[in-house]
Amino acid sequence: MKKMSRFLSLILLLVYSFSLQAANRGLELRKVNTPDSIVQGEYRALIIGNNRYNDAAGQWKPLNTAVSDADSVANMLQKEYGFTDVNILRDANRSEVLKALNELEARLNANDSVLVYYAGHGYLDESSSRGYWIPVDANSDDPASYLRNSTIRDEMSIIARKAKHTLLISDSCFSGSLLRRGGSPIVPKTTGSRYYKKVANKKSVQIMTAGGVEYVDDDFRRSGHSPFTYFLLNELKHNDKKMVTASEISSNVIKAVANNVSQLPESGVLQGAGDELGEFIFVRVKLDVDVKGVPREKIKVIVDVNNAEKITEHNPVPQSLDQNTDMSPRFMPLPTF
Repeated sequence: MKKMSRFLSLILLLVYSFSLQAANRGLELRKVNTPDSIVQGEYRALIIGNNRYNDAAGQWKPLNTAVSDADSVANMLQKEYGFTDVNILRDANRSEVLKALNELEARLNANDSVLVYYAGHGYLDESSSRGYWIPVDANSDDPASYLRNSTIRDEMSIIARKAKHTLLISDSCFSGSLLRRGGSPIVPKTTGSRYYKKVANKKSVQIMTAGGVEYVDDDFRRSGHSPFTYFLLNELKHNDKKMVTASEISSNVIKAVANNVSQLPESGVLQGAGDELGEFIFVRVKLDVDVKGVPREKIKVIVDVNNAEKITEHNPVPQSLDQNTDMSPRFMPLPTF
């Protein structure tokens, strides 16, 4: 028992020492999943918001909320859901979007969960039934300057082959043309740890869109957000569960948007990309750790309370990073990095 106590004390002191080094040297501490975690791997995101369009013919008018939508989504994912790799593109041209997708693919590991979000103009060529994202440098007289949905699907398929879970969220007009199969998501009546573990172990390649083949609104009730992203953020903000699936979020967003504006969001899977009926799972993890000398946005530490060992005067460990050495009996969690 004494040997075990000394071993635990040594482990805690090593963790404490490492944390002090991080404070002194500005090291970035990153989350490492424990073996019993339901979701393994890193959470990564590419967030794109386009407001400032430069079309000389004036077909692509500047938007009001796409950049604020993108910033708010990125902030929500980082601060409330533990995303550790978030790249934000504001007013991105065609080359920048494709480059960012390629760079994201190069960083992926097999168990990662990847979210790609786009807010900006979309277009549907009715004569060819081709859908597009519109980058800020698009020329309305040159469809080759647009970003085809088929190209987006190809890029997402490449990402999906490397990652475990992939979710594409498109907040643009005619975004439903990205789907080869649309409709409301099927959400199980009961969910629990067994269900989440089951869908987490299966590959998923999911899509959520702001509408079908229709125009969508830009600013919802002067909120600074589109209707779709307003209700998406609302669902993520007010979610009171530790874990929630993309289908659960999508189901509520579809109902809320349809009840308030004349557009109907859709959801589905990217066919041919290897979807196995798994689910992208949002895990509610609020990063709220301070390390002296390290900006809060640089701290990538999540403390999982798996066990608690009693600390006494016979097994002293400093209470916090400010070297408070009060030795009164207390319980301290074993952190994992």
